[in-house]
Amino acid sequence: MRQIIYVLIPIFFCSGCDSVKPRAQGADNELVVVASIEDREEIQKVLTTIFSDTLYTPQPEAYYRTVWVDPENFNDVNNHVNVIVAAVGDHPRNLGVKLVKQILSASQYKSTMEGDNQLIFAQDVYARNQNYLIINGPTTDKIIERAEDQGPWLKKQYDDLFFKRQSKHLFEGSTLQKDLQNELGDKYGWTLKIPWGYTVVRDSAEQQFFWMGRDIPYRWLAVQWEDGLVFSDSASVHEHVSAIPPEYFGNIQYADHLFKIEPDEFNGRGAWKATGLWESIEEAQGGPFIAYLFYDEATDRTYFIHLMIFHPGKDKYMLLRQVDIVAHTFKTVTE
Repeated sequence: MRQIIYVLIPIFFCSGCDSVKPRAQGADNELVVVASIEDREEIQKVLTTIFSDTLYTPQPEAYYRTVWVDPENFNDVNNHVNVIVAAVGDHPRNLGVKLVKQILSASQYKSTMEGDNQLIFAQDVYARNQNYLIINGPTTDKIIERAEDQGPWLKKQYDDLFFKRQSKHLFEGSTLQKDLQNELGDKYGWTLKIPWGYTVVRDSAEQQFFWMGRDIPYRWLAVQWEDGLVFSDSASVHEHVSAIPPEYFGNIQYADHLFKIEPDEFNGRGAWKATGLWESIEEAQGGPFIAYLFYDEATDRTYFIHLMIFHPGKDKYMLLRQVDIVAHTFKTVTE
């Protein structure tokens, strides 16, 4: 995959000014897209190509929400977390086109219209911890061609910044429950960062099972482990993963609808990732979940990490990603 990355140099930018830049504003899962009304339908096709992830809760919920802004209001939003300025074509009365021409140098603009540089990405341009993207080209098809090529790399930049900013929110300061973290390490040989507000639901050395949660909205994270390698192929992975909820949570099972298991990685280890919907056997409750199954050679253990959300009628993406960030702080004491 070929990638061309330009660093944008806005008119006001100066070397050494980074220390006085404000911290980027706005929600970490919002894309503030500055584009003229006549271009928005076409630009949405490009955004869908890059940011195609959808969380089913069971209603579909996009991982990133789009907030449309008129070009004349660009100065009001240029220090948000994820700013995208976009235009298609070169119509002289298109305000989006005029804005792109103001931001880019003449050579950069020419490369978007005549070359293969329809996506120009930079970070920390107007604010610290900011993603900044220019989408511009002669036609939608030309832009989408580049988006299909560079989209996975671009998406990773947004996911990485989300992880960085949310980690700072979750773990900064004295909000961590360090006594509980240390206790887990001493008792079980593994630990993770536990933010304020989480309480222990079940802690069983006999079952080799630890479950903690936080309520309103409800967030749960559980770790179960067994000695040795307990799976050998995709069929045994499916069997093992499906058996965990009824055995350890009692009245919970994974719904067949939207259930998926696929190879993945977890903190540098090869893993299996399960996603879909959990549901209560006894009550009309359910929501999205993520689970990871992996073998740790150093400890000769198979670990299963399960996280789920219950927040009926409300957005769940941000909550699920936050619990996923907590899950990814997992480490064994040998690391």
